[in-house]
Amino acid sequence: MFQRRTSNRTPKSRQRMLSLKVSSPRIAFFDFLKIGVKCLKLGLIVAVMVGVGFGLSLGWQKLFVENDEFTIVNFPLKTFEGEIPRFLTHARMLEQAGLDPDATIFSLDTDALAAKLESLPELTGAKVSRRLPGTLKIEVQERQPVAWVACRSLGIRERDRDLGLLVDSDGIPFKCSSETLWEFAEKLPVVFVGEIGDEKIVEGKAIEHRGLNYAFELIEIASDSLVGIEKPAWVMVKDEITLEMKTLGGIHATLSYYDLNRQLMDFSKLVSHAQARGKELDRVNLIPRRFVPVHYRGNL
Repeated sequence: MFQRRTSNRTPKSRQRMLSLKVSSPRIAFFDFLKIGVKCLKLGLIVAVMVGVGFGLSLGWQKLFVENDEFTIVNFPLKTFEGEIPRFLTHARMLEQAGLDPDATIFSLDTDALAAKLESLPELTGAKVSRRLPGTLKIEVQERQPVAWVACRSLGIRERDRDLGLLVDSDGIPFKCSSETLWEFAEKLPVVFVGEIGDEKIVEGKAIEHRGLNYAFELIEIASDSLVGIEKPAWVMVKDEITLEMKTLGGIHATLSYYDLNRQLMDFSKLVSHAQARGKELDRVNLIPRRFVPVHYRGNL
């Protein structure tokens, strides 16, 4: 026998859904009215926000920017380490940064002011911050010049404030653009180089010339290991492997790029040995490790 088939219908399936979309001018008018009310509310919110923003801006302008209580009365100038800068003066800082001492601390863009200071050739960094009620704190990081660089083929002249370039301990050339910097750098040693091919010496960019970098290394080592008139007055890049140094005492020494520490140690010993014998060195070739060629003053 066949079994009776039962129905699987649910209560929901028995429902019949009727969707009607009625349209009339009256209904369209009320829909348009609803949209208009929403737009009006949104417009009012925007207007209130603009008004509040304008009010806050005006209040900031009156309470802080134009308030004489926040006029700059003190702008201490220090290094990052909290010391007085060696080269940058308040007068040069005011002149180069365009800082108006009669302005308020809130009328200045501290980031823009720091960027102006960082563009000075004698600085590597600067920070500017506000201290209530009227202090503008300025911190700088100065370059430390170690030598002059001179290259006649590029028009860079030794110890020249207009056509010369100083070099810091990172091998970066920069202008001697302040009086205090000139007073310090006037007697620094000079590194000479002749033709340098396609390479350039660009202010603010590390020098990549191989011979110049060895010459700067020589000056750095000599400043730590030599004393008095033994220190270099100038160093010349002779060729692809040789440097020539003249000391403040007038001694000429020939060195190779390599093993500079050993060569300068030998030089100091030779100077002491000559002085002990009552003689003065005139020329010495420091490249050989043994049987170093030495010429004394007064000898033919």
